[in-house]
Amino acid sequence: MTAAPPVVPSAVYGLRTWTVAGERGSERLAGPHRGAPWPAGGEWLDATCEAGHAAPAGGCHCGLHAWHPRRRWARRCLSMRGSISGIVEARGTIELHHDGLRAQRARPYALVRTRGSNPALLDRLAAAYEAPIVDARGPDDLVEWCRERGLGLSEEVIASLLGPREREPRRLAPVALRLAATAAVVAALLLLGIGDDPKGERDLYGRTGPIHVER
Repeated sequence: MTAAPPVVPSAVYGLRTWTVAGERGSERLAGPHRGAPWPAGGEWLDATCEAGHAAPAGGCHCGLHAWHPRRRWARRCLSMRGSISGIVEARGTIELHHDGLRAQRARPYALVRTRGSNPALLDRLAAAYEAPIVDARGPDDLVEWCRERGLGLSEEVIASLLGPREREPRRLAPVALRLAATAAVVAALLLLGIGDDPKGERDLYGRTGPIHVER
C-alpha cells in the first residue's frame, strides 16, 4: 500500500508561471490551463476541483501547483515564453511531492524580471498584486534570492518528510541502443549468409542512419 503524501499545515513557497489576462492597464495573472484570473491586492485564490471534492485531494491533480525553488525548475519557469514567472505563497492544506506541491490556496509573493520581460507590464502587475520584483539574469539568481530569504523547503526537509526519492531505472543512451540494433541487423544478415557472399564487395544500409549522441 502506497503511503499518502504528507500534508503541511503552514506556508510554503514555490515557483510557478502565469499567463496574463485582461485589457491593458487592468491586467491580471491567470492560470495557464483554465485561464482563471488570480485576485489582486494580496487576496488569496482558493483551489477548486471539477470532481466536487476539496482540493488538493490524493489521487487527483487538483490544487494550486508550484515547484520547489531548485535550479531545474527555475530554468524551466524562466524559459517559458509569453509567461510571467514568479514565487507563490501557499497555505491551507498543502500536499508535498519531491518536485513541488499542490495547495488549497495561494497568492503571488514576488514576480521575476529577466532580460526579455516587458518592464511596463511587470510594473503594473507588481503594483496590482502588491508584490516585489526579483531581477534575475538566470535560474541561479532566482534560486539564490529564495535561499537568502528562506523561501521553499530544502531537499533535506523534503527527504525527511517523503523519504528518499526513488531513482528511475537507468536507461541506455540512444547511441548504445542504436549500436545494439545495428549489431543485431548485421548478425541476422550473417546468419542468412549475406555476409559470406564471395562475389565482390557490397554496401549494406540499415535504418539507423548516422549515430548521434543525445542527452
